[in-house]
Amino acid sequence: MKKLFCIAGVLLFSSIIAAVELPEKWEVNFLKCSEKTFLKGVEISNDPQLLKLSEKVVNLDDIARGNDSAALRCFINSDKEQTIWLGIGCKVFSLALNGQMIYDFRQYGLGNDTENVGVLDHKIPLKLHPGRNELLLNTRRTHWKLDYCYGKNRNIRWDLAVKILHDYQPVKAALAHPELVLRPDKDSVMFSFVTSEIIPAGVDYRKKGDSTWLREYDTVGDLILREQSRIHRVRISGIADWGDIEYRLVLLEPPAGRDGFRKPLWASRIYKEVYTPVKTLHNPNRTEFSFLLFGDTQLSISEGYKTVTQRMAAINKLKNIPEFKQADFYVHIGDMDSVSHSAEKVLLESLFNAFAPLPDEKQKAWVTVHGNHETNGIAAENWYDHFTMPGEKGYYSFQLGEVFFIVLDCGDISARGKLDAFNGPLLDMEKLFRKQTQWLKKIRQSEQFRNAGFRVVLSHTEPQIAGGLMNDSVRKLTAELLADDSDENRIHLWIGGHVHRYWRAARGDSSIISRRQYAKVPAVASAPVNWVTVDGPKGDSSKPIFSYLAVKCTPEKLHVKAIDENGMKFDEFTVDTKGTLKEIYRDETLKKHPLKNK
Repeated sequence: MKKLFCIAGVLLFSSIIAAVELPEKWEVNFLKCSEKTFLKGVEISNDPQLLKLSEKVVNLDDIARGNDSAALRCFINSDKEQTIWLGIGCKVFSLALNGQMIYDFRQYGLGNDTENVGVLDHKIPLKLHPGRNELLLNTRRTHWKLDYCYGKNRNIRWDLAVKILHDYQPVKAALAHPELVLRPDKDSVMFSFVTSEIIPAGVDYRKKGDSTWLREYDTVGDLILREQSRIHRVRISGIADWGDIEYRLVLLEPPAGRDGFRKPLWASRIYKEVYTPVKTLHNPNRTEFSFLLFGDTQLSISEGYKTVTQRMAAINKLKNIPEFKQADFYVHIGDMDSVSHSAEKVLLESLFNAFAPLPDEKQKAWVTVHGNHETNGIAAENWYDHFTMPGEKGYYSFQLGEVFFIVLDCGDISARGKLDAFNGPLLDMEKLFRKQTQWLKKIRQSEQFRNAGFRVVLSHTEPQIAGGLMNDSVRKLTAELLADDSDENRIHLWIGGHVHRYWRAARGDSSIISRRQYAKVPAVASAPVNWVTVDGPKGDSSKPIFSYLAVKCTPEKLHVKAIDENGMKFDEFTVDTKGTLKEIYRDETLKKHPLKNK
């Protein structure tokens, strides 16, 4: 069919191609047959009856006259070679196109055979050739496996529905965001990534230079593929002495006609493996390594840091600082943003995606600390979906080389303990710190902790100066830990954020190093541990908006350098195995201010 158009006096002809449609009626034969006969396929006789089929469910029992199987045939006309999608709702059936079997579901059936059928149950691609195409559908009321399991006298309807799905788009395996590598440990690392649609996934990995891939899938109970989530977390292990690691994500694309929502019983479904490009993951040396730490990237009232665009500008500046490029891994000390109502948008799209390496750059791991603002917003629960393995907490430990890291969860200032609908979590600080206290006690008793050369605490807030619910809770949680300065228990360094300004102190010192005096009455008279906090944006914060810590770890010392947002050093010190802090350099803007007990 052609349609005539007139544009500026010029006649144009355009071919209008009609959409392929099913005929109004199908040819059908009903009969009784044995299992063997049915599995061979039933042909249409010379005198079929006509049956109107549509997306509306037809109960074949109403017209089968006691028969239990049927053959249905129709012809589809196509003016060209093309692929269309056919939707079928039926419990037991097979489908042949132009004499070739393309979908065989006769021995299986849906897992719940009493469930109502619909045209979206089976989505089947039909590769049509020009001209007339024959569709032959064989179906029966039930099959012996389900009869054997559940008995023949069930109330099962023999239903059928058919429709061409003109707008159907099959599930494609693709990433929605660049993957994150998280929580490096002495012998393992975790991959976290989000797929565009709900599909299973895994990770292939190998020592750089090897030819054989190892694979870990995202599973539930170490047994079942995670098929009902877009968010995937996979931990690989055995990598301590590998050096750099090559990896690729394995995205499992559902086979044609199956979208992963409706599962057949006993039916084979082979996924198509789709691989992301091979990348190199930098694996830190276990003798000497370095990390770069920052935090409080939430958008706030600070001038110059109110919008995502301004944050991206700050991130791009950070990525060009030599210490960032040289670091073996990164630490975000908490408060990724102020409020999270969409974890993907707030945590990934407008923050971590900006740190994705270029194709020629190595991927590096992140350590993420749970801040108080991570509890704000209806997506607060999703922080755990992206940054922890299932069942893990916001507090954890890990070790690299001689350094044992303790990561704390400090909770939130505004603990309500109420069931506030759509307002974030039920904040139960007592439960959080009760469980965290038990965990910390076990950690302190472990050989890994007691034999470590250095012990470093990473915590969003610190127990040193400020009062209030969070700081008091952390102070109580760690009082016993910080009181013990023995070689088997000593905490060498505590690093935090939260206050949005640079502070540090040496253990036992009655003064702090900062740009100005703390306005409130300090909670302690002397520092219980070597500690340092980093700058962050805030309306009344000290300058600069951000500061970063570049920490180099060796068997002999921790070397800490504080740099501003332009990469300029303004403080530098070391901590040895005995916990002695030695100042190397301090900018003149940093002064000593006394601590006074309240």
